[in-house]
Amino acid sequence: MIRWVTLVSFLCVFALALILAYANGAIVRLDYLVGSDQVHLSSALLGAAVVGWLLGLISSFTVVFRLRREARRLKRSVQEAEAEIRNLRNLPFKNER
Repeated sequence: MIRWVTLVSFLCVFALALILAYANGAIVRLDYLVGSDQVHLSSALLGAAVVGWLLGLISSFTVVFRLRREARRLKRSVQEAEAEIRNLRNLPFKNER
């Protein structure tokens, strides 16, 4: 069921992208640092979307790596605490009477 929902939503997004590309077929001048070029507006929008997606992906990877490093540190801390608890359980119990 989830595969069908994913497939249908993917096809809807694809159809929407085709409609957007058809509606924005005008030629525009694209100026960038080393020159300029004339491209279709839909191509410029697609390029901007891809660059934005890649920048978002790179920035999210930094957060994911930081959280994984913190998770490893916390896991080590838990293992040390569990080892200390095991050592304390093995100590003989003294009765103070």
